[in-house]
Amino acid sequence: MSDSSLQWRMALESHVGQVRARNEDYVFCDEHRGIVALADGMGGHAGGGVAARLAVDAWVERIAACGDEPVVERDLLVAVADANRAVFSAASGDPALRGMGTTLVAGCFRRDGMLVACNVGDSRLYRLRGDVLTCLTRDHSVLREQWEAGMIESESSAPIGLKGLLTRAVGVSANVVPDVTISTLLPGDVYLLCSDGLTEMLPDADIAHVLGALGGNPQLAAAHLVDLANDRGGMDNISAVIVSSCESGRLGAELD
Repeated sequence: MSDSSLQWRMALESHVGQVRARNEDYVFCDEHRGIVALADGMGGHAGGGVAARLAVDAWVERIAACGDEPVVERDLLVAVADANRAVFSAASGDPALRGMGTTLVAGCFRRDGMLVACNVGDSRLYRLRGDVLTCLTRDHSVLREQWEAGMIESESSAPIGLKGLLTRAVGVSANVVPDVTISTLLPGDVYLLCSDGLTEMLPDADIAHVLGALGGNPQLAAAHLVDLANDRGGMDNISAVIVSSCESGRLGAELD
C-alpha cells in the first residue's frame, strides 16, 4: 500500500467524569506521525496524573525517535521500558508519588498499512471493521483472570471490589512486559483507544453503534462517546482516542 492509498484522521477527548475530583487520564495523538497513546493513572492525590503523563511522554519520545523507519515490535518493547523507568524512578524519588502507576495503550499506524500497538493494564484498543467490533487487547486485571478461569460468569457480574485491580501496570515495579498487537489496516477501519471510565459505562454494542454512525468524523465520535459515558454516570475519568481511515480522495466526503 502506498502512502497515498490510505489516510488517517485522529481525535481525542478526555473528561474528569461526574465523580472524580481530578482527571488522571492522559491522551496523545499525532496524525502526521501516526502515533497514538492513552494512559489511565493510579496512585491517588497527584500521583496518578503524573504517572500517566510521564508514561505517555516517554513512550512517544522513544517512538518518535524512530524517525522515518517503520516502528517494529522491538521499538514498542523499548518504549514501554522507557515509560516504566520514567514512572518507577519518579515514584522512587518522591515520597509523595510512591506507589503510583498507570495503564498504557499505544500504537503506531504505519505508512505501509500496518498497525503495531502495545498495552499494559486495562485500557483497551478496539477496531470496528464493517459492523464488527473487536477488542484487540486483553485486560491485565484480576477480574479478567477470574472470568477466564471460570470463577465468575461475566465481568459485569463480578464483585465490585475486584473492579480496577490490575495484575500488570506501568511503573509499579522495575520491569513490565506489555502485550503487543500487530494488525493489517484496511480502508474504513475505525480504531478506539479508551480508558475503563468509558468501558465501565458503555457496553460494546453502544460503542459499536457510535463508531459505526460517527466514525468518519473522529472528533465528533470521541466527544459523543465521552458525553454518553457521562450521561450513564461518569463514575471515573473518561478518555477516548479515535483513528478513522479512508482511501485517498474520500476523506472530505467522510467528514461532511
